[in-house]
Amino acid sequence: MPSARHLAKTYLDDAEAARLKDLAARTHLSQAEVLRRLLMAQPLPAADSLAGWDAIRDLMRINADQARLGNLFKLALDEAPDDTLQAQLQAIATDIATCQTALKAAAVALRARLQPRRAP
Repeated sequence: MPSARHLAKTYLDDAEAARLKDLAARTHLSQAEVLRRLLMAQPLPAADSLAGWDAIRDLMRINADQARLGNLFKLALDEAPDDTLQAQLQAIATDIATCQTALKAAAVALRARLQPRRAP
């Protein structure tokens, strides 16, 4: 079945091709998508916005790592016979939970700043 999409070809000089390649790299879009958005007067993603979303992803990875670490500590608490070790592990587990809460709050606050505001 033939496609309903149309192919547009264009020739670019070295400077134009470099600019297109740079825009595509900075916006994490393909060169075709950059041209399509420019043609339709749609905004390109801002580089600082992309960095913010990358930061949120990194915060969520850290949060998941801490959750795994917390689960390992809980297992150790269940198996540790020494009361001193158990108290130390419980304190560390509490610190991990506090840090996870702070990471989640930071990610939510950053996401709220990055999401475009919708017109009423």
